[in-house]
Amino acid sequence: MIGEDKADRIISPWWRFPLEILFPDKKFDGQLQNPGSERLFDFDNVMASKSPIAKIAQDIVYYPENDKGELFGIFISGLGQRASESSKRSRRYAHTLETGIVNMNNATFLKIHPIFAFINRYLDWINAGLDRISLSGSPVIENAAILINYAVDNNINLNFSGDSLGTILLARAIRHAKRKFINKHSLMFDFPTKKIQEQIWENRTSQLINVFAFGNGYLKWVKGPNYIMVYIQGDPLPEKFGITPAKAIKQKRGDIKFLIFPPIFPQGSFEAHNMMFTTELLRQTFIKNNIDVGDFMGLFNKLNQGILEVATVNDVPWSSDMKNYVWSQDSLKSLPPLLP
Repeated sequence: MIGEDKADRIISPWWRFPLEILFPDKKFDGQLQNPGSERLFDFDNVMASKSPIAKIAQDIVYYPENDKGELFGIFISGLGQRASESSKRSRRYAHTLETGIVNMNNATFLKIHPIFAFINRYLDWINAGLDRISLSGSPVIENAAILINYAVDNNINLNFSGDSLGTILLARAIRHAKRKFINKHSLMFDFPTKKIQEQIWENRTSQLINVFAFGNGYLKWVKGPNYIMVYIQGDPLPEKFGITPAKAIKQKRGDIKFLIFPPIFPQGSFEAHNMMFTTELLRQTFIKNNIDVGDFMGLFNKLNQGILEVATVNDVPWSSDMKNYVWSQDSLKSLPPLLP
């Protein structure tokens, strides 16, 4: 639970007050958070600073111990995670892949003591479905779009990462950023200029914006940024609702790269969607290919060349704390014996 001393830094618009009173975690929607201290930073205040990206890198990013602080990603979590739970998982993400992480909070409807528990547990799923078909909005979409175009306008490299529902919000944010950039630099019915600005945005984002999506749940990612889609075979979200290599071929999207790990769990197990397993496999893939853990450009280059050798479940030294991150304890039966 995030303490009041951390929550009172957030300034919400008045029209969100009823929602935040009913669902307290919604106060943190779209705000930036250091997963280490769990301190939350008001997004508008950050963007109003002299150098927003530098402030994020220096004051908000959580860097694992002994990290050089040279690389960080803005991470949007999946559904059903309060700010404290999202921070816990992001800390593990940062340590496993030896990279800096700052959360852009994807708040949950879950309450600690809901009045109607049966209904409360399904609200995130209902909202996720609406997000998937673009019938609901989230501050995450607008704020991520603002960051993307700030990087584009100021020629700054920026890395984004998302998990599950976070990938849907991220995909919509990228689409929104593209639309906003085009509209800002063209008149309403000036279609030739819009086409030129679209190409400018795509060219700039291909040089500046990198996206790492875990268990993606979106089908049509706009052209521009560099994409790597990462998931374990058997993950139902990308295979049913997201983009896959076969779907990318149909869309003529050779620019989207895929890193797909061999199956671990029985057919139909939702544990394949658990990012905590994917990051362990990803770490071992770095090691297996003699790439420094966290050198995502080195990983991308080998993936692009078609020479990347992916890790399997037996390559990973699974630590005992995995039992704290599984959704079902039975899933541990699909792993080799955990280390002490």
